[in-house]
Amino acid sequence: MKHKLEICTGNLDFHTDRAIAELQNEHPALIVKQWGCLGNCHRCFHVPFCLLDDFELVESETIEQLVSKLREKLNTSSHC
Repeated sequence: MKHKLEICTGNLDFHTDRAIAELQNEHPALIVKQWGCLGNCHRCFHVPFCLLDDFELVESETIEQLVSKLREKLNTSSHC
């Protein structure tokens, strides 16, 4: 199953782009889109987050936790 991750440029201070690049190495079919705003009203300045498959907001207190959550979701759904 192909997945899409969308990240907000305002969230790059958390190095979200590096984390997503790490996940892209593990999941080459992963589609990544970067937007100026994902419409989550200033959430991007408070915690690392991204939008998974257009609808699921995935966020964490740290970038490491975000990667872990995303990795779990991507690995679980790829075995369905």
